[in-house]
Amino acid sequence: MIYSTENAFQAFLSDEGQRASLETAYKHLEPNGLFVFETRTPLRVYLSNQEESIWGNFIDKDGIKVKVSGTQLYDSSNQIMHWATFRDWGSKKTTSRIACRFTDNDTLQRLLTSPGFCIENQYSDWDKTPFTPLSPSIISVCRKKH
Repeated sequence: MIYSTENAFQAFLSDEGQRASLETAYKHLEPNGLFVFETRTPLRVYLSNQEESIWGNFIDKDGIKVKVSGTQLYDSSNQIMHWATFRDWGSKKTTSRIACRFTDNDTLQRLLTSPGFCIENQYSDWDKTPFTPLSPSIISVCRKKH
């Protein structure tokens, strides 16, 4: 069995990267082995552009209040959300960036069956709630055919 959690599949930002990750999992499984992973459903995510806005604040380990803001830019042609997060301590500021690909379920199913996986089930959460198009996540349970 191979499993991937925390939406790690979204780090593969291209068709080629996604196919390669699935082919690698397939290659490393024994016949009838399971591959289970999760990814966010694009329909449930606010996939639009946003100017910088306040996201909140937190108290760091030294007791300093840190203001957090950010931006998001959605590249619809490549299905990639780009986030920039800004943290402001008052005396210093940092910026971090992340990009995640949001693959729709129809595309995901085509990608999974290409290397030879059989999709046994899809859930919307780890409690095995049945997947629907409005589910926040897609958890796919796939079996190696050969």
